[in-house]
Amino acid sequence: MRLKVSKNVMLLGGAIGLGVLCFVGANYYLSNYLSQAESKLAGSYQTKQVMVAAVEVPAGGVLNEENLAVRSIPERYLASGALTPEALETVRGQKVVVPLKPGDPIDRSVLERSDGVAFSATVAKGERAITFPVDEISSISGMLVPGDIIDLVYTGTGTTANSYRQAPSADGSLKELMHVRRILQAVPVVATGKTTQKRTVQTEAGESREMDVAFSTVTLTVTPQQAEHVLLAQKLGALTAVLRNPDDKQVLGRSVLDEASFNQVAQPPAGRRVSGGRYIEMIIGGMGTPGGSRTLAPQAGDNPLAAFLGSLGAQSASGTAATRPAEPVASDVRARLGVAPDSVRSSSAPFFPTK
Repeated sequence: MRLKVSKNVMLLGGAIGLGVLCFVGANYYLSNYLSQAESKLAGSYQTKQVMVAAVEVPAGGVLNEENLAVRSIPERYLASGALTPEALETVRGQKVVVPLKPGDPIDRSVLERSDGVAFSATVAKGERAITFPVDEISSISGMLVPGDIIDLVYTGTGTTANSYRQAPSADGSLKELMHVRRILQAVPVVATGKTTQKRTVQTEAGESREMDVAFSTVTLTVTPQQAEHVLLAQKLGALTAVLRNPDDKQVLGRSVLDEASFNQVAQPPAGRRVSGGRYIEMIIGGMGTPGGSRTLAPQAGDNPLAAFLGSLGAQSASGTAATRPAEPVASDVRARLGVAPDSVRSSSAPFFPTK
């Protein structure tokens, strides 16, 4: 007896088979997609194991194994001073200067300085820490604190573009002009004096307030080449810190402002510049003699008034009969008055007509 399968059963079996096939295919696709996404993220977000706070730690709290944990965090989100589990012996027993929440990485900047923590450990590989003295002006009235971002501006003398536009000195050397230029940009302040963290105190109202700590030096982290520039600038001129917004890391182009550009407040009038802008206009003529005007342009370094008087003396000494006005004679005067010359006038005729 043949078993007859109804059409409904066949359709149900086909639907179940198609559903299983779709489930297997979708599961394979999702697994493959997730694997590729994880590989891509692993390449872009390479993680690093660091120590973090396992529980809340108040300011002044002591770190130990009970309040520390190890987490893998993408390196791109970590500060350069984040501590790895290998630094546990250094961290154990250290106090924190800021409160920590669970998951906050343990950074050198949150630890209270002590003899057990070397300042050199805060300097990243390939960088250098350099300290230079500051005064009230160059320290922004003492308001700089560790973590600020500054530009370092140099003020001193040197050969600028305007030095080549000026007349050289007697020995042929170019004049050095006072100028200002940036030598470092967007540099972090790691210490002011001996302070490497912002000092805060609790007020009577329970609020936190930063302490003002006097200092006379500032420490920066720079490259070895930048450290050489700072050392030389200290010897040749003055250094001034210019405060930036902490989020402003834009590097500006090279700019030099010297005293010649600073003192020039306006351009000379068009068409009036002769031999460096100095000229004397002489009016020649008068007394019925032909004349005109000419411009005397003295050479660089000459005295304009002396040159003008000298030219007049030279012109007087070199005058000749051809250029001097002729002296008037009697015949010319009679001709201009309409009087007949002596040769044609009768000797008996009176000189003036009579009535």
